Order: sequence, then structure tokens, then C-alpha cells
Amino acid sequence: MKKYISILLAMMLAVCAAGCGQTPETPSSEGTEPSAQSGEERDMPLQYGINAHIYEQRPMDPSSTMDYIVEMTEILGVECYRLSTPLESMFSVGEGDTPIFKEGFKELVHQIIEKMKSVGVKKFCAVSDSFIYPYGYQVTSNGAVPDPAVEAEMYMRWVKLFARAWGMIAAEFPEITYIEPMNEPDISGSNTFTKQGHQWGLDDGYKYTMTDKAHMIADLQYYISQEAKTANPDILVTTPGFATRGEGQDVLDYLYEAIESGAHPFDGEYADTDPDHYFDVINFHSYLGSTTIDEYFEHIDTFYKACERHGDAGKRAILTEWGFTDYDNEAQEILNGENMTKLLEMFDAKMPYFEGVYLYMLNDYYDFSVDASEDNFGLFSSRGDPEKPGCPKPDAVAFYKYIHNTEDIAPLYKFCPELMP
Repeated sequence: MKKYISILLAMMLAVCAAGCGQTPETPSSEGTEPSAQSGEERDMPLQYGINAHIYEQRPMDPSSTMDYIVEMTEILGVECYRLSTPLESMFSVGEGDTPIFKEGFKELVHQIIEKMKSVGVKKFCAVSDSFIYPYGYQVTSNGAVPDPAVEAEMYMRWVKLFARAWGMIAAEFPEITYIEPMNEPDISGSNTFTKQGHQWGLDDGYKYTMTDKAHMIADLQYYISQEAKTANPDILVTTPGFATRGEGQDVLDYLYEAIESGAHPFDGEYADTDPDHYFDVINFHSYLGSTTIDEYFEHIDTFYKACERHGDAGKRAILTEWGFTDYDNEAQEILNGENMTKLLEMFDAKMPYFEGVYLYMLNDYYDFSVDASEDNFGLFSSRGDPEKPGCPKPDAVAFYKYIHNTEDIAPLYKFCPELMP
């Protein structure tokens, strides 16, 4: 513990001496055109995946039932699925910080895996967007994390509980290919990875710096890797699904720096500075938004190449969220269809480090709403939409044509054949 605190303080002083608030330098892309790296070629076909919120797991869009989502996944023809395994839904915690499966949810996940396998899904990326906590420990908001500087013992109890839970998931579900320990902890304004005292939805100042988060994520990654690989030596542990927006654009550099610092594992007797002992795969998210295709390439490529900047070149990567919202706007739908093909070509030809890319999301919301953006990320309209039930949008058509190398789009119109052009 003393080792961790002394090293962390020294690092923070060094950072501030160099200029607090600065971010790690990244190679300038000014004046360059996107291109594949010299000598790099894709050595395996790019794998395609999908995100979908199943109603039985998460009661959002009522028509997005497990059977319907499975059927739509089969129609789309992808081989990878981002499987929701939120720790809060999956476990209760008993005395001695013992994770205990909630049998109903565990069996539901088994059902989802079996049904997805039956329609051709071969790889599952299990992700949690919620936390569990040591027995008897109360938080002001799920997403708050014990502070290692003031709650060192509780912090380590939390880290090891978190890791044990993932080890149990790895043992229970051998079909899982990737463990994605958490979703977007690098977003500075979110409710995830905050200090104790934070109230959900409030900008109340209970925040960790990106340096703090990187050190805490390093501890989690180390212990999760140990537990998961003990349970299943073949499983791959990814970094969190980093959002890469705002302060998060440099979070991978921060994570490598935390590992290099020698401060981890937190309560270990020695420093482990081998990034392979923390994660096997770099996992992040990126959306085109209003940027150009070239700017999008540079953003992703610069983020990924933190591995090269830190002596870990060649690390495999997956993109577990990308895609388009159309804001329920027809002109935007058409533009998204055009951009879909461009991005697929770019991933395939210029980003050989990607093993898989997982679209967000399979279908729109209808009888459920977050906002105009979040409601309209679907490749398909909601099955509950009476005017166009489960109907493909232009980006779904472009995606299907590209990955299947076909002009026959009739399968996409199973639920709205009268709307097929």
C-alpha cells in the first residue's frame, strides 16, 4: 500500500511540474492522409458484431424480446454479439465478499447464448455497465468507487470482489470470448467511476482525475485477468470499452503510464509492468458524428497507437460500439447509408489491428424513449413501430450488402415486405 501511494504521489508531482492539465503528446496527423501501415496487412477476415438491448434483460423497447432479437441477428448474419452481463443484475454479495449468482438472470444469459449460437453467433463479448460492492458497503450511487487514497482496505476489497465476479462469469459461460470489464469509465461527466458521495445525475464534483481512473483501472485489469484466466485460460480480457471522447481521447496513454509506473498491483509485493498481465485486447468506441471520414480514421488510429507509443505494438483490438443515429430524419438516414460502406471499407483496408467491429445498435426504440439521438441508432426500426415494423434503414442495407457481398436484400424485409423497394 505504501509503495502504491508513494509512487502515485511522485507521479502526480512530476505531472504537475511538467504542467498540470496537459495531456500526453500524440503524433500529429496534420498534413497526412490516412493509409495502412507499411508492411501491415489484415491476416484474418474482419469479424462483424452487433449490440442489442434484450427486453427480458433490460426493460426498454417492449418489442425487443429475446426471440425477436435472436431472429433479427440471424437475418443480419453477424457472428459476434456484445452480451450484457451487468454485475449488479448478475450477483448479490454475501458475507466475506462472496459473489452469489442470481439464478434467474444467470439462466437468462445461458438462454441468450444458446439461442444466439443456434443462429450462427460464434463470439461473445461480455460487458458490464454496473458495479457490485463489498458486503455491507453502501454507496451514494451505483458507479461510485472506494477511494484508494482514503479507503485503501475497502478499495482492495472492491477490486478483488469485482475480479472474483468476472472469474465466476468466465467459469460459468465458457462460450464467452472476450471480457469487457466495464463500459466507458473515461467519460468525465458520467455517473460511472465517481467518488463516494456522488448523487446520480448531478454534477456535484465527486470526480476522479483521468490519472486516478487509469491507476484504478490498472488494478482492476490485473486482478480480473488473474481470476478470469484461472477459470478459463482461453478467455481474452479487454480493456474497458473506452469512449475516447473529450478527456478520454488519451485514456489509453494514461493506462499504459499507470502500468509503467510500477504502482501495480496495488497490494502486491512487486511491480508488474507487463501490459499483457493487464489486458489482451484494446477495446474502445468511436462514432463518426460530424467529423469527416479522414478525421475519424485519425482519431481511431491515434488512440489505438498508444500501444506503439508504449512498447506494446501489435496489440489486437476490437471496436465494441460504432454506428449512426439518424435522429428520425430521412436525409440523415440516407447519409448514414453512404457512410456505412465507407467506414466498412476503411476498417477492412486500413485498420488491420481490428479483429471485430460491433455496431450499436440493432433496432430503434419505440414505446420507450431516452432522447432523439439514443432512440434512433438502430439499423432497423422498432418492431413496435406500426408504420414500419422491423424495417431496415439505408445503413442496414449497406451493411448487409457489404458483409455478404450480395445485392439480394429481401431477407432484411421479413417483417415489412410491402416496404421493400
